[in-house]
Amino acid sequence: MKIKDVSNNFNISVSALRYYEKIGLFDHVKRINGVREYEDKDIRHLSMIITLKNAGLSNESILKYMELSKQGENSNEEIIFILKQQRKKLLDEIHHKHKNLDSLDYLIYKIKTN
Repeated sequence: MKIKDVSNNFNISVSALRYYEKIGLFDHVKRINGVREYEDKDIRHLSMIITLKNAGLSNESILKYMELSKQGENSNEEIIFILKQQRKKLLDEIHHKHKNLDSLDYLIYKIKTN
């Protein structure tokens, strides 16, 4: 699959795909006559990158995750640690958002009862 097709299918810019390659999130994508050809393994890899990005992981954390995943089962504990750190961060953000909602609900209540 060519880079433009991948871009369209995943709703991600061509420049982002090139940037992911540049910073090392992708191993070398095969090129035919200088044109990138994404194979199934590249598509699966991109899907994982997008999943991790959607979960809020930084490019650096995704790089670490990818490096560790290449090492096999010996690195599972480190991978789980990265994921648990992000999970905690998301839970903290959710808690903060709930507090903000409570504040807004209180203000609405106060306005309605005056």
